[in-house]
Amino acid sequence: MTILALRVREEHPVTNVDPADLTLWPTIRHLYPLWRAQWRLVAIGLSCALVFTVLSLSIPILVQRTIDDAIDGNDHSLLVPYLAAIVAIATVRFGVNFTRRYATARIGVTVEARLRSKLYDAYLRYPRAFYDRHATGEVISRATNDIYPVRYFIGWGVVQAIQSMLMLVGATIVLSVVNWQLALTAAVAMPPIAVLAYFFAHRVFPISREVQRRKGHLTEASDEAVVGIEMVQAFGREDDVRDRFSDRAEAVRHETMRQASVEARFLPGLVFLPTLGIAAVLLVGGREAIAGNLTIGQFTLFITLLLQLVWPLEALGWIINLGQRATAAASRSFAWLDGIESLPERSDPLPLPDGPLPVRFEGVRFSYPTGGEVLSGIDLDAAPGEIVAVCGATGAGKTSLLQLLPRFYDPTEGRVLLGGVDARDVGLAELRAAVAVVTQKPVLFSVPLRDNLLAARPDADWSDVLDACEVAGVADFVDDLPDGYDTLIGERGVNLSGGQRQRVALARALIAGSRVIVLDDPMSAVDTETERHLVEHLRPALAGRTVLISGQRLSTVLVADRAVVLRDGRIVEQGLPDELITAGGPFAQLFGEEALAA
Repeated sequence: MTILALRVREEHPVTNVDPADLTLWPTIRHLYPLWRAQWRLVAIGLSCALVFTVLSLSIPILVQRTIDDAIDGNDHSLLVPYLAAIVAIATVRFGVNFTRRYATARIGVTVEARLRSKLYDAYLRYPRAFYDRHATGEVISRATNDIYPVRYFIGWGVVQAIQSMLMLVGATIVLSVVNWQLALTAAVAMPPIAVLAYFFAHRVFPISREVQRRKGHLTEASDEAVVGIEMVQAFGREDDVRDRFSDRAEAVRHETMRQASVEARFLPGLVFLPTLGIAAVLLVGGREAIAGNLTIGQFTLFITLLLQLVWPLEALGWIINLGQRATAAASRSFAWLDGIESLPERSDPLPLPDGPLPVRFEGVRFSYPTGGEVLSGIDLDAAPGEIVAVCGATGAGKTSLLQLLPRFYDPTEGRVLLGGVDARDVGLAELRAAVAVVTQKPVLFSVPLRDNLLAARPDADWSDVLDACEVAGVADFVDDLPDGYDTLIGERGVNLSGGQRQRVALARALIAGSRVIVLDDPMSAVDTETERHLVEHLRPALAGRTVLISGQRLSTVLVADRAVVLRDGRIVEQGLPDELITAGGPFAQLFGEEALAA
């Protein structure tokens, strides 16, 4: 199954690009409020950029005055004051630059953290269908790989771009005031720099977007290989998985080298062109200085300022590159924030009634987005205190039906009612607090056993926890664990067997105190003796609650008061389990020899 899934995903999603990924609007719309929220740090960064620019322009002016007044003017009394002023300004500029870098770094780190939290919060709200369509690795990549470029652009690139523009404008003004003809000569390199920067941005953006997309595919391949490692090794498919990973790693390398090739062609030009302005000033300005039309101090001012402009002009290329990477990366994640709707909730949700909650499926039809109809016109009632078993062959729709109760999915048609209230009209938090779910493959967290048991109800009394563990059979093995209830379970419950994980999940559902309990084949991994123990203790523990249970073994189903049989998404038989066995219909046929032995 895992290997097949790898091959199917290889054929389709890898080559598909979400059209929303191609637009800049999601990036601007989501980034600007986060950047603006740091307005104090932004104000500090911009103020420091302005002060840094003024101080940087002041030093060449003081150098000019030192040469013209103190050296050429033979007024040596001005030499020390001018030099002291230069040193003082350089010292202040050092402190200002440190403050700017610290403030912008905090902006970047804070925006990165909030972006990641925003995306993670969205992941928690997205319906189950979202995760059916997207690979885990892709989901992880958009919340990790795609956020890093944003941090560096927001934290360094934006303020550096503004500071570079301030420096360019300020230097232009100073040079124009000193000698506007020579200032025009110095600007000879600006048109080709602008043209080169435009073509560089135009070329690097689609490649940057493709690099981020390929990195997502690589993360996807890594995640699937790790999650499915047991099956990969069991079937000897290491070479296939390694080849698949290598292909995707090679795709990342190829696109990254394309990006590096574009950078290698354009960035050196952005570094080289500013020297043309310096060469032009040396030629024209040198002649003017020799002719006496320009003082040595003014000539030095031009050269010093142009040298100071080399880095802002060089930084232009890096900022464009970083901005394109950040935009390409962020637009992928923000396209999900804009293009995927969370499970809809009413603005004025209805409360569930107090007391026991009857459940009713009323004319329910359901289809997955990528498949045909799974449930066709289901009408089913479950009363408080009643255990209803949902039976059927694999693919009959049992799990799909049960997943409608906590609104993992919504029915395509019809309604799911709890206490007479449509589940879609109830707030999700209240609904899921009222419905506890135990799946065939329960998820446990890498925390102590105690915390896993209390996951749904952290304030539960410990005596209630012990009672639930007794009923669910957790008490039978907890003493064998190294630290008892404080034993670290490990990722996905790796330190427990499949049956132990199911018993922990069952105990967790009982501790939750929910009025409706959904048990989706909850004892498939336990042995017969343990199952008998669970069945004997389960009915009293479930008294007063509305319970729907599915199972592949008759011994599990016999705990129910009533059984319904699904076939091709329809109810084809229902009644008391013993009567259905005697009738010899679909229910008896489903369980075969087990039914005959009963």
